[in-house]
This record gives sequence, C-alpha cells and structure tokens, in this order.
Amino acid sequence: MPPMSNWIKALVVLSMAVAINLGFTLTAVAENKMSDLHIEVELQEDGSGVVTEHRQMNLDEGTELFIKMENLEGSEVIHFSVNGFTEEPDWDVDASQEEKAGKYGMLPTDEGVELIWGIGEYGENSYTVTYTLSNLVRNLEDGQAMLWNFDTFSDIPAQNLTVEISGFQPFTQDIVDFWGFGFEGDMQLVGDRIVWESDGEADGDVIALTQFPSDLFQADLTEDMTLSEQQEEAMDGSTYNTSDNSTVNFIIASIFVILCLIIGIGTYLLVSKTNKAKREAGAMKSMYKLVSENKDMTYQTIPYTGEDYAGLSALLKHLQLGYFEDIFQAYLLKWSLNEKVSIEAEEESKFFGKKYRTSLTINDIEKELKKHPTTFGEITDQIENEMYDGTYESGLWTMLLDVADTNGMVTDDAIQEWGKKYADEVTIFADYLQDYSEAYLERQGWFSFEEIKPFGIKQPIIVPSEEGEQLTQRLIQFNNYLTQSDMDAFTNYSRPLSLKDMMLWSVLFGKSEKVSKKLEGFVPDNDHQEDWIYYHYWYGAYHTRTSWSTGLISGGFHSSTSATTASGGSGGTTGVGGGAGAGGGGGGGAR
Repeated sequence: MPPMSNWIKALVVLSMAVAINLGFTLTAVAENKMSDLHIEVELQEDGSGVVTEHRQMNLDEGTELFIKMENLEGSEVIHFSVNGFTEEPDWDVDASQEEKAGKYGMLPTDEGVELIWGIGEYGENSYTVTYTLSNLVRNLEDGQAMLWNFDTFSDIPAQNLTVEISGFQPFTQDIVDFWGFGFEGDMQLVGDRIVWESDGEADGDVIALTQFPSDLFQADLTEDMTLSEQQEEAMDGSTYNTSDNSTVNFIIASIFVILCLIIGIGTYLLVSKTNKAKREAGAMKSMYKLVSENKDMTYQTIPYTGEDYAGLSALLKHLQLGYFEDIFQAYLLKWSLNEKVSIEAEEESKFFGKKYRTSLTINDIEKELKKHPTTFGEITDQIENEMYDGTYESGLWTMLLDVADTNGMVTDDAIQEWGKKYADEVTIFADYLQDYSEAYLERQGWFSFEEIKPFGIKQPIIVPSEEGEQLTQRLIQFNNYLTQSDMDAFTNYSRPLSLKDMMLWSVLFGKSEKVSKKLEGFVPDNDHQEDWIYYHYWYGAYHTRTSWSTGLISGGFHSSTSATTASGGSGGTTGVGGGAGAGGGGGGGAR
C-alpha cells in the first residue's frame, strides 16, 4: 500500500480534477444567457391576451428554445409564431440544429403545450415571439380579473425584465388595480398601460394580478370568488403580507373594517346625493355608461368636420380617447398633408421591431418666422398672465419653429433635446389645453362647464346640449367603427373613410401605437400610389412625436392632459412570493 501522504496527494489531484471538470460543466451551462426580455400583453375585448416577447440572448448550447405552457385552466394557446421564422407543423425534437434553424412549432404535453423554435447560429440572437392566450381575463362575482404567471424563461434567467400590460381601451387608475408577485421591481401605470420593471435578474415567477370593474371585457369564463378573495389568496405568503402577529393583525383588521364601514356609508350617501344633483343639473353621463349604451352601434363617417382638433380635447379626454401628445401628432399629420412640413422617416434597425430616424423640414422657414415672431416661451408667459388669444394649433406650430434650425430642419435629437430643456414650459401649455378646449366647446354651443355643490363640496360637471350629445354619440360610435375595421379597408380613394382620415382620427383617439403595429404588415394598393405617401407621413409624424415625448419625460414634464406621465393604480415596489391561484407559469429554456 502506498504511503498515506501519497493517498492524500492522489485525493487532492482527483478533487482538483473533479472541481475543474464541474467548473467547465457549469460554465458551459451558464453560457446560455438572456440580457433583456420585454413582454408585452395586450388584453383584447373578448378577454384574450396577445403576448409578444422580445428576447435578446447569447446562446452557446442546444438546438432549440422552448416555452412550457402549463396550468392553463380553461385557457388555450393559439396563433403562436416567431418573427422571421417558418412554421413546422410536425416538430421533431431530435432534429439537428441546422434542420431546426428558422423554424418554429408546437408540441402537446401532459401538462399543456410547448412552444418551440430553433436557435439557429450560436452567439448574439434576438427573437420576437408572439402567441395568444384565450380567456386570460375571467369574470368574478363582483368584477373581472387577470391572474397569470408569465414565467416562460426561468431556466435562462433574464438579466433585465420588463412587462407591459395594456387593454383594448386605455387603462386608468379608475378602472384597474394591479399587483405583481415573483420579483422586486417597480410596477406603475404609465400612460395607458401597466409597466413592471425588474430591479435586477429575474429567474422565477412573473405573476401579474389585474382587477377591473364588471362588464369591461366580454369574458366567457367565470371564477367562483370575489375580487377581495382573489387578492387575499394571491397575497398569501408574499412580502405584501409577512406579519406573524395574528392578534395585532386581527385588531388592525377589525379597526380597518369598522373604518371602511363608516367611510363606505358616508361615501355611499355622498355619491348618491352627488349623482342625483348631477342628473338634476343635466350633467353628461360617465364614460363607462356612454360607451356601454353605444357599444353595438357604429358611425361610419367623420364625426367632426372642423380642424380645431385641440378644441375637442376636453370631450376626448372625458371619453378617454385622446390626450395632449395625440393632439400634437394629429397636427403633425395635418401639416404634412398640407405641405407646411416635409417629414422623412428612414428605417434604422429592426431590433425589438422596426426603428426609424426622422427628419422634419419646415417649408419656407423664413416666411413662417415672419408670420410667427413670438417665441414659445413668450406664449406660455401670455398663458400664465391670461393674455394669450391665439389658437392652440398656432402655439404648437410656434414650438416647432423654436426647435428648427436656420434651414427649417427638426431632427430627432434636436426635438428630444428641446423637449428636455423646455419641459416646464410645455407643461404650462399642456395644462392650458383643457381651458382652451372648454372655451371652444362652449363657443360652439355644444357643452357648458359648471359646478354643483352637494354637501357644500364643489363638483365640476359637463352639461351637454342636444348637439353636444349627438357629437358625443358620433365620436363613440366612430371609435367602435375604427376598432372593428381592418386596415385593408382604407385607401386614399375609399369611402366613406379614406386612409388619411383613418390615420388622423386613430391618432386623435389615442390609437397611434396600435395603428403602427397594423401598418407593419400593410401593403398599400399599387394602383393608388398616393397611399404610399400617407404611409410615409404616418411614420414621420409618429416617430417625431416619440422623440419629442422622450425629451419631455426626461425633463420632468407632467400634465393632467397627458397620456405620457399619468400614473395611478396600485403601483409601487412589487412583492416576492405569493401569487396563489395564477394560471400559466411553466417556465422555459434551451435544450
């Protein structure tokens, strides 16, 4: 037998060999990485959800990527696709890497289904994966809700994760409450959507709970519980609810219930008397009631033939159809079409979808500067001193003149930098939009803006005339028509609505992003070459607006008329753990 020292040496060498081999193995496994994952969830009116995942990955092992769809509980996965890939109906997991490249498919499993696509070449890869989940929103006894785990990736953790949840109509703090479970991160209502961003790596549950009033969605499935019961079940075991002192909890809960009863009774009396006073004063109905009354009706011609789009803003805002940024983009389109400006949009990259660099030129800049010698800062000073008597369009045009260089050129970088520098002035101008619109609507004899004082508390109300009621109905029904119509139905020569009209009113109704996505696959009729012009105008105006908004946000812009900075709901830092009752969540990875 060798000396003991030799045995020790042999064990050391063997241990080092095992450690080195294990280290190599772990390194190889860890080579598959995901630097960024952006999940977009678009809830449809029927309660389904279109999910789009943008993945940025560095891959060094395996032949395919997969998503496990498990715990579907009444939901179904449909319309799965991978951008730029071809469907393979009979997926073969044993096929080679080369055979799987550029293809995607689905495989049924005992727990649900797997969504699979080929890795292609190793190294840096970006993938855009889209699928639809039916019955994502369910009916509860006293409302509607989505409780779903969007963990489709946990075998390959995401270094940065963003989840965006939007609806078929804009989310506001009045119609949605939301919570997140699974990782720490900021979850807020930003504009018309919920945005949830991780503080660091995410490698497990991505459970989102969103709750809504009854009848917002045309959902088919019903869960036998209330909103509060669902919320309590989801929060059990999470960092939202970690106290172990049951006695203290009981006392606090009891006091809370009593206070809620007192507040609830008082609120009921206050709301009842306020609503009665509103009815007696002839106040306009709530947005939800108006939409509900007109949900099955369409109006198929332009609902308003004027061009003072800013004048409609107060009404559009009441109907949650359009905001300050939408008014700006609408005028950009108008100026493009009447050739006051020329906009060029050049496709720059396709990472996370198409990206554009735009340049806008004000035609005959010297003439325009002579016609509009006042600066934008001077206009906002006049507004603060209640001395401004120009149109809102003129103020926006002056803003654009301020941004332009001596040749009339407005680049993305220039308008973004200007927005950051003058965010405070733009805030003043954006806030003025409400006053401007109310004055316009009153001058037309369509609405009056009054105050009532139930319980001695001032309550602003909108009182429509008969013409105002008819305009409101036309706007809602026209929005229904746009929502139901296919992009292919519109050309420059179509009637009653042209492609130009569809684009303009989609902007005014806050549908810019949805129209941009539809336009990705839209091919204008070659017989109508002018359609290509509108297609070009759209992206120029849309991406100019985007650069402008980005600059404003970075400068601290905030206005009640804005879709960009409005926030609310139950946002804040989200809770680890919890999320009981959620569907989905099978994870995913590479193999």
